[in-house]
Amino acid sequence: MGSDVEDDKVLKIIEHFRPNVLMGSPYRLMQLALFIEKHYQTNEKIHFEKIFFACEPLNNLKRDYFKRVFHCSTCLGFYGSAETGVFACQTPEYSTTRLYMYPKELVQVDINNEQIIVTNLVRRRNQLIRFNTGDLGRLIPTDDNEKYGLVEVWQSQRLIDLTPGSIMKSDIEEFMNQFDLIEWQLIIENELHNNNRTMLTFRCVGKLNTTIEHMKTDVNNYLTRCLGSSFPIEDHLTTRFESIPYEALIRDQVSNKLLKMIDKRS
Repeated sequence: MGSDVEDDKVLKIIEHFRPNVLMGSPYRLMQLALFIEKHYQTNEKIHFEKIFFACEPLNNLKRDYFKRVFHCSTCLGFYGSAETGVFACQTPEYSTTRLYMYPKELVQVDINNEQIIVTNLVRRRNQLIRFNTGDLGRLIPTDDNEKYGLVEVWQSQRLIDLTPGSIMKSDIEEFMNQFDLIEWQLIIENELHNNNRTMLTFRCVGKLNTTIEHMKTDVNNYLTRCLGSSFPIEDHLTTRFESIPYEALIRDQVSNKLLKMIDKRS
């Protein structure tokens, strides 16, 4: 389920074809679930056997919510990347954990300084057969199973951990690109006098007639939906917006590449 398709159109497709599997990012699934609950509370045509989601883990609150709205008993996650493709998935036994099962005959998973390294054992002609995912984790011993291994993902470099949940960097980027900005940058840091509270500073380079005052409400509502919070996001986070010149954007000192998201938390 893509992010560029309107919820009412997705619902019409579901009602017409009656699929038994729904797949998407947790944010996209939450977006559809909120739409269904608001507009179609008594829709009995929605019934799925399984929900598949990618990368971002589901907490119990989101999992229970999806099961109720989609009338589904099983939520399973996939793990992979654009470079390696999907190489691991969850089973019902591990659906509430960060454990993923992978086939040993297709990929070799190693841990180097807690980073997950994946070697493709099938596509050896591909120049990229060994890839550092950048994610942190560990291997779970499975000596009694010759076919499958288990990897536990502690922290994903594609995710930003924000109380009370996590959000994918690509989701933030897609949302921010909707605004009429020349460029933007996100700084994540602990508040000066309260390390238990996170501050998000959106640094925006706008066009001549661009105003950023209206963005705070939109961004706060978006973060509340993404994180599945039942309370206003202001209870957990502080969001700030700065209008800056293009030259003030922070860049990598070596490559001079723009750093879109900078996490300064210790």
